[in-house]
Amino acid sequence: MGARRAKPSRTRCASKVPAIRGRAIETTEVETKLRISLLAARAEWSAIMLAIAATSLGGVALGQTVPASTIVNDVPVASGTERVLFLGGQQARAIVVLLPGGNGIIGLDNGGGIHQLGGNFLVRTLGQWIAQGLAVVLPDTPNGTSLTGHRHLPAYADAISRAIDFGRSRAALPVWLIGTSAGSTAAVNGAAHLGSKVSGAVLTSSVTRIGRAGETIFDAEPGAIGVPVLVVSNEYDTCAETPPGDAPSILSALTRSPRKELVTVRGGHIAKRSDPCEAMSPHSCLGIEGMVVQRISEWIRAPGRGWQGTV
Repeated sequence: MGARRAKPSRTRCASKVPAIRGRAIETTEVETKLRISLLAARAEWSAIMLAIAATSLGGVALGQTVPASTIVNDVPVASGTERVLFLGGQQARAIVVLLPGGNGIIGLDNGGGIHQLGGNFLVRTLGQWIAQGLAVVLPDTPNGTSLTGHRHLPAYADAISRAIDFGRSRAALPVWLIGTSAGSTAAVNGAAHLGSKVSGAVLTSSVTRIGRAGETIFDAEPGAIGVPVLVVSNEYDTCAETPPGDAPSILSALTRSPRKELVTVRGGHIAKRSDPCEAMSPHSCLGIEGMVVQRISEWIRAPGRGWQGTV
């Protein structure tokens, strides 16, 4: 009879677990604490993703295609083309041109799918703007190149102008520019230099300090803006380039605006290890998107503002 084969160990890490009963209890306690930590982290992330999903309802999710009723067009600009998305309901009474931050590249494909910056405040809330009775124009960058340091330049004001022309070819409505973070510089540029094409502007989490954006809203000549402007600031925004304390200086710079107002919001979540200047933070109104979109839309809808703009 051959030698009896030894039974394999039930666990590969058995040698690492102390044999003393007291130590085994300690290991179990550590494992329990680890499980609790993992569950808490998972719950936090799930809550954040649910908030994003809720704000994206009816809009365009990252990598998805917009409904067939929307229109995508490659619009000629001085340096080539910019791809622009138009999304609008039959009851829309104004157009909002959404100008996101970061490098501005949204990766818009010819079917309307958005493949970059999907977490940006303005991008993830597309459906909410429609629900507020607004049509949306969302431009990608000219030739798909970065806008970093270029949003205050005349060439980009021209690109915004072309996007507006495309939107108004689909719906002859008043146009408001809404910029967030670095996109606020683009909104200032357009509102300052496009005359009657723009009925007003909204600036959220505006860049007022030089940093990764390479420019600030003050480079785009806010003093030349002659239309209503709403400034939205989150008290909990900790991004070094967009300090809430600078909001009054933005209002002071709007010397020609006939109506200007500061709305301060308080709230928002931040994901663990999130950059305070990125989408998963109060800088991008994470968790309070619905309230912010509603406040902005109500301000645009108020008598004497958006609905009475040039058409």
